[in-house]
Amino acid sequence: MVVALMATATTFAQSAKDLAKQQNELNSIHMKMLKMKPTKEAKKQAKAYKKEGWQVPVGEKAMELSITKSQLYAEEQMTNEEGAATQRFLQHTGSATSGSYNAGYAQARAACLTEVAGMLETNLGAAWKAVADNAEMSAVSAVTNDKFNQRVMGIVKQSITNSIPMITIYRVLPNNQYQVQVRLAFDKKEIAAQLKRNLKKELEMDGDKLDGMVEDMMCKDM
Repeated sequence: MVVALMATATTFAQSAKDLAKQQNELNSIHMKMLKMKPTKEAKKQAKAYKKEGWQVPVGEKAMELSITKSQLYAEEQMTNEEGAATQRFLQHTGSATSGSYNAGYAQARAACLTEVAGMLETNLGAAWKAVADNAEMSAVSAVTNDKFNQRVMGIVKQSITNSIPMITIYRVLPNNQYQVQVRLAFDKKEIAAQLKRNLKKELEMDGDKLDGMVEDMMCKDM
């Protein structure tokens, strides 16, 4: 029992340390956001959007600033255990057309989340198959494999609950319908941590191979 408690305390301390480091990194990004000025490329993109009739909702940041914010997030890097670098934030744009802006926004955001979940499900499924096919990982039983296939989408959806708004624009079409685009960003580090937690909880599995599978998957560009 003492050994178990010590192990739990060590894991908790490591987890708290990792969370503190991650928060400091995010605070640094937020400081960049406060000081940011529109980039030349952002101004160019915004000009092209406006020429096509796109505008930002009332109360939102100027389009140039939102695009610049997206660019800054795209520049953030992270590395895996082997030192390979990749983008830290996954960004995706969802779009929808509806009779009102509010309905269009809700549908575009939902489309974005669904599409991101689908991409993650595909990548996680491929990574899982590679692990399950490895004869060395005897922990992956037929029952565990069935559980994964049945629950993978639910596990993924539970792991992308936090999204960061990047860009929201809309335009009114000639038929008075509202076309809305919503771009969201997702922190890959946070998704990886959530995925590992949820996989362990749902499948009652643990181990370095499971952790490595998730880390390798998240370090790939999507």
